Amino acid sequence: MDIQALIQKLDKKQTTLLSTAILTVATTWLIRRAIKKSKEFKTLGAKEIPTPKGEYFYLGHLPLLGKYPSLKVTEWHRELGPIFRIKAGVQNWVFIGDPEAAHEIFVSKGSVSSGRPYLTYGNGIHGEGHRGIAFIDYDKSWKNARTASLNMLSPKSIDSLHEAIERETEYGVNLLITESHKQGDINPVDYTRLTSINFVLSTVFGIKGIQDIEDPLYKEIVHTMDVHVANISAVGDISAYLPILSFLDVIFRKERNLRNFVEKELRPLYRRLIKMARESDQPSLVKKLDEIKDSLEIDEKNIVILGIEMMVGGVDTISNALAFVLAILCHYPEWQKKMSEEIDAFVEKYGRLPYYTEREELPVVVAVLKETIRYRSSAYLGIPHKATEDIVYKDYVIPKGTVLISNNHTTNNDPNFFPEPEKFKPERYLGDIRSIYASSNGAIQSRENFSFGWGRRICPGIYMAENEMFNWLCRLLRKCTIEPITSSTGEKIYPELDDYIDLGAIVTPVPYKVHLAERTNV
Repeated sequence: MDIQALIQKLDKKQTTLLSTAILTVATTWLIRRAIKKSKEFKTLGAKEIPTPKGEYFYLGHLPLLGKYPSLKVTEWHRELGPIFRIKAGVQNWVFIGDPEAAHEIFVSKGSVSSGRPYLTYGNGIHGEGHRGIAFIDYDKSWKNARTASLNMLSPKSIDSLHEAIERETEYGVNLLITESHKQGDINPVDYTRLTSINFVLSTVFGIKGIQDIEDPLYKEIVHTMDVHVANISAVGDISAYLPILSFLDVIFRKERNLRNFVEKELRPLYRRLIKMARESDQPSLVKKLDEIKDSLEIDEKNIVILGIEMMVGGVDTISNALAFVLAILCHYPEWQKKMSEEIDAFVEKYGRLPYYTEREELPVVVAVLKETIRYRSSAYLGIPHKATEDIVYKDYVIPKGTVLISNNHTTNNDPNFFPEPEKFKPERYLGDIRSIYASSNGAIQSRENFSFGWGRRICPGIYMAENEMFNWLCRLLRKCTIEPITSSTGEKIYPELDDYIDLGAIVTPVPYKVHLAERTNV
């Protein structure tokens, strides 16, 4: 969403073409502006939705979003209130930064707020023929695919795969510790990503995990995932809201290149993985999907697309969440100690590490897990919804076709829900061992965080994510402590928590290293 970064990427020739194109439409725009102004964002006599100052010609407010769109959006919320509108090229975007407003718009009015805006890659190429669930609009095909996903990713379904979950999280933690011993200090991001990939391979596809980050399959999955994610972001499909730039796609054959990528790289990889899943003697979510696909009218191409979406949805957000966990806990050794003591007590009592279904005996681990997800979410802005009809919210009318975006950064830091939200306080969750999955599907007053979306579009894989993170954390803290690295002058260097890298769909920690000290008292 950093439009300035996009423009900087254009070479001199492209910039000239862009300038010429904008000048060409300027006169037409000025003539038509008076005619279309009343149609751009009708309020039907209701109160005007606030909008920031400084709108640019044609680009709207996009240049103002800058390097950190989520922080700029939060700044506008402080200035304009819980709901405001910006112009994003030819589109109107409404941001919702208040939990109760988001609940009313996305949950109570979910029948008319669960659409998706059209993206050339997400809808037209990846999800062609109304397949998948991530990008297609709210219709029967989406409902069928959503039903299948909820069936596959239900707590009962995920709990049935506990052996694979334990195996892959155990391997991931051991590899991280081994590499840390070799390197001395370690940047954990590649290894949290490998763990998340292996988690998806084992649960979704019934395949034993990849052994290291040099494995060709690891590199193939990461490459295809990175290209895919780059093109589902706002910057990746800028012509969707700046159609004047669509001629650049023609000149540089972007759509044809993306179709070639999908047909020659992305889908062949997942066809192979699905074939391996069906031939494996291990249980998998692919096999569960095969059992229900006919009743839900899900064809083979849709199975491939759903497999892609489960990999992407299950890797980047969770691997970055785990990386944030390490960075945060490095700052809070007292909470590490409490967690380790709780894990040790469980192992002493039962002779093994806990399952996620036994989390009631580890309230501190659960509390820290929930607080890390709230405190530094890996998704600051929600995936856009679309109003499929006019939506009335208090004194406002949000017109049909408006893009609706929840601001997770603001909602997760709402002092009415989380006193002193700027502080890391796991104690706010002590005494509540409900799964995040359960609380996210309950009343707004009892929700524990807002990182996984809203209403009919809420993430179907919440339980799988928290299960993975719980298992990984228990194994890591049973074996080691997370410590800051030491400089050549003896100074302790802690991971940076007040900065991050904004990739549009997700945020990641800035690169850091920690020292993993093996525990000697276990």
